[in-house]
Amino acid sequence: MMIALIAPELMITWATAQFLSARNTAKDFNKTFGWTIAHGFFAWMGGFMLYVNDKPRATLAPDELKRFVDEGSVQMPVIMEADIEDRSKGDALSKGIAILQLAWFVLQLVARYAQNLPMTLLELDTLAVAALTSIAYGFWWKKPKDVGRPHAVCWKETVPPLSK
Repeated sequence: MMIALIAPELMITWATAQFLSARNTAKDFNKTFGWTIAHGFFAWMGGFMLYVNDKPRATLAPDELKRFVDEGSVQMPVIMEADIEDRSKGDALSKGIAILQLAWFVLQLVARYAQNLPMTLLELDTLAVAALTSIAYGFWWKKPKDVGRPHAVCWKETVPPLSK
């Protein structure tokens, strides 16, 4: 995450690309399966693991999952948004604390400016980085954090397994 300090605009670009990918995936799957953006993020994060004969085989990208479901090789996994949030290590409390810290910092700078007190270059730089980080944070609001265990997608026994 050192890149966030050196070039925070790259982090925003990365967050935007992830958000747009998750949104497009959610749109593709929403018509049939009722997916949300959280589902799209979860899928792009490697949230679905293909199991063949009860053994993990591969992490499925959203396009692979869609293709296997369309071919009838796997059954579409049913996972609710609440289940994805339950696997996530980030919750409303941690997100709320981060927002309160940022708001407190900005409030202190505004109060110092209103009283004509000096601000250091470090504080101004921190404010700029925090503003840019807030944009990325907005794009990642629905993204699960540190999901450690993927959702199992089982290969149907009637279909011959994939070759290695």
